[in-house]
Amino acid sequence: MIYISEGEFKTANYAICTGIMALSMMIPGMFSGWLQQVLGYQHFFVWIFITMIPGYFITKIIPIDPEFGKRRLIDT
Repeated sequence: MIYISEGEFKTANYAICTGIMALSMMIPGMFSGWLQQVLGYQHFFVWIFITMIPGYFITKIIPIDPEFGKRRLIDT
């Protein structure tokens, strides 16, 4: 989220990213218990692994600067 929230309004951008992250956890959590009861635990477990595959490939194509987060040494 820190990588995305660059710019003039870093704090506001970070807060919006936090809200989107919380929403993306809350929405699946609202119906996951119901889905587990409908599918049964073993099928639900398989369903989770199947639905994980697109997210894995999407995260592989996100462009991230390889130097992000590394300490920059300042020449004195």
